[in-house]
Amino acid sequence: MDDLLLSVVIPTRDTRVLTLGCLESLRGGGETPVDVIVVDDASSDGTAEAVRTSNPEATVVETGRNVGFSRAVNLGVKRTVGDVILVLNSDTEILEGALSALMGAFADDWALGIGGAELLDPDGSPQWRAGRWPTPFWLLAQSSGLGSIANRLPGRHRVGSSGATRSGAVDWVSGAAMAVRREVWETSGPFDVDYHFYCQDLDLCASARNAGWSVAVIPGFGVLHHHGATISEAEGASGTFHPAHLWADLVRFTEKHQGPEAARRAVAALKAGAKLRLAGRSVGRVFSRDRDAWDRGSDGFRRGLDALE
Repeated sequence: MDDLLLSVVIPTRDTRVLTLGCLESLRGGGETPVDVIVVDDASSDGTAEAVRTSNPEATVVETGRNVGFSRAVNLGVKRTVGDVILVLNSDTEILEGALSALMGAFADDWALGIGGAELLDPDGSPQWRAGRWPTPFWLLAQSSGLGSIANRLPGRHRVGSSGATRSGAVDWVSGAAMAVRREVWETSGPFDVDYHFYCQDLDLCASARNAGWSVAVIPGFGVLHHHGATISEAEGASGTFHPAHLWADLVRFTEKHQGPEAARRAVAALKAGAKLRLAGRSVGRVFSRDRDAWDRGSDGFRRGLDALE
């Protein structure tokens, strides 16, 4: 592992407490990064100052205006020198020994281009971390909410590995904790800045795999993820995700990598699922204890449907 150097890039916007926790967790990862770059995307909560005070070893890059996740990451990577670049959401925490497992995997397999984490919810339960390329059926399940329901059914693990338990070789890994070999970033990157908020991870993984690199979830690379800490505050969000951004980005990813006809099928699947979800929510509203919150969630899905028109 001495032959490889690790750089860490943490984009953040108004997540001061979470960012400080993320930085603190790096100390127990078992591997000391050669550099840590925190990109403060025009925060208003004093994130940059707090990081400089508590973590003077980290380099703070301030964007000056809200440039978005992809541009913030790209700016941060430009300041790194490591052979492996770990992009971390500010709402993550590295588990003990995780960085050692990460760097060991890259040292042992020189065909490994991108490595993802075994993501966990704060309570320790597995979180969606990787998967195969989106199909129309998967898009229908996502937009309708039926996929989440199915994953909670007893015995679900008997009929296949979900993205919340998968390890080893995969099509794509979550960008919440994504490690990229520098050669891959320089030839297949950077992040595509035309996505709203999602699918940069799928996009980079697709480009890397097309270039002959492997993509895998790395056993032992454990990361807690406080999912949706940033996007949940945005207008149009519904819970921990933003339907309009997610669905539009999935369509763009599909068109970019599979063509216009595949994109049209994706739109049809997403629309059908969204309409099914909204119909279910109109019934569920009767039983909701907090109708204002329920209506805000429904409004997010309505905006998502509108974004597909």
